[in-house]
Amino acid sequence: MIGRRHLHLVAFSLFLAGVTVPHTSASAQDRAQASGSAAATVVAPITVREIEPLRFGTVATGDTGGTLTLSPSSGATSVTGSLRSICPSGSSCTASPGIFDVRGEAGRSYRVTAPAQAVAARAGGGGTLNVTSITIATQSVQGPGTRGTLDDAGSDRFKVGGTLQVAPDSTAGTYVAEMEMVVSYD
Repeated sequence: MIGRRHLHLVAFSLFLAGVTVPHTSASAQDRAQASGSAAATVVAPITVREIEPLRFGTVATGDTGGTLTLSPSSGATSVTGSLRSICPSGSSCTASPGIFDVRGEAGRSYRVTAPAQAVAARAGGGGTLNVTSITIATQSVQGPGTRGTLDDAGSDRFKVGGTLQVAPDSTAGTYVAEMEMVVSYD
């Protein structure tokens, strides 16, 4: 009887050895290894600076107030209500779009982010005017739009226009608004 038990244990050990050996070799085949690499391209920083401020010119208002809209691409103006321009054509008080210079990596596309509106405060206090519908026109792309492409020298320009809202009871004076223009690569 002792011999049988011994045989049984030996047979059991062989059976386990047969199961574990193939399992160990299969695990080794389920793994693979490779080396990879990482790369980066560093481009010139993009910059923007104001060349000319956005000027709505000198206007007069009547009983109803009104708006003056300035196109960034053409520089053309249109007025509503009782608002009217009182500058002779070609004088320093006429309306003109703001002009900004963009510099960066040649051939790269960029985007301009402008505020939707701004508040112009009267110098010395005493009133505000709203500037709305702020629009952009880049030199490298025809018509209005917030995207442009830097030329072979890494430069481009964009113009800024918008709509000035003047209430009928607005205090006479010079009004100035700060408008942050942000440029970034696309």
